[in-house]
Amino acid sequence: MTKRTVPQAVFDSKDARRIQAAGHKQACEELDRMHPSQLDEGNPNHPMYDRLFDYDRGEFMRKQYR
Repeated sequence: MTKRTVPQAVFDSKDARRIQAAGHKQACEELDRMHPSQLDEGNPNHPMYDRLFDYDRGEFMRKQYR
């Protein structure tokens, strides 16, 4: 197998961003349709991870990604 380098411009193109956004939207919709009890414990969206380091998930994410 030969190693290939893909230019960053391929990932930054309008088509690539549109496809990425559509895929992300579809994944979020599928996750929203699932009941939390259907998720296995290895899934970071499992309810047991709703509190991270004594913070609610939303508060923790806001602190991490300012």
